[in-house]
Amino acid sequence: MCACVEDYKKVLSFWEPVKANPKYYGEIIFQRLFETHPDVQKLFPKFAGLSKEQLQNNPDFQAHGETVVCKLTEFVQHQKADESFVKGLAKRRPAWHDKVNFRIISEIIVVVAAEKIDGFGTDAQTALKNVLKAFQTGMGA
Repeated sequence: MCACVEDYKKVLSFWEPVKANPKYYGEIIFQRLFETHPDVQKLFPKFAGLSKEQLQNNPDFQAHGETVVCKLTEFVQHQKADESFVKGLAKRRPAWHDKVNFRIISEIIVVVAAEKIDGFGTDAQTALKNVLKAFQTGMGA
């Protein structure tokens, strides 16, 4: 399944809260990721071994989440991946080019969006899944 223009439009119609506060959403996404898949935390050397309490309100952790959400927002708006971001990610985080790892964070992003964005129902969730799959494909994962 691939993302079509309608998928991007659907996601964008709900995306304003995320775009307005990427640090908040990024922190929630990565907290949830580390809570539900603690083994993934070791793929982030800067955060490996830190407790949930140490991650909360951690400026580096928040900045990381914010960067990821901002890049995802750019992708949703422009319907293509930023080449420098993709190459940098591949260089710094080769494990995220693994389909399983990317699928994990994609599922977390969809769950957080459904929980935190008013009206983000089944159609919007399906559209976001399609957009994230296109992002993954654009990254070569």
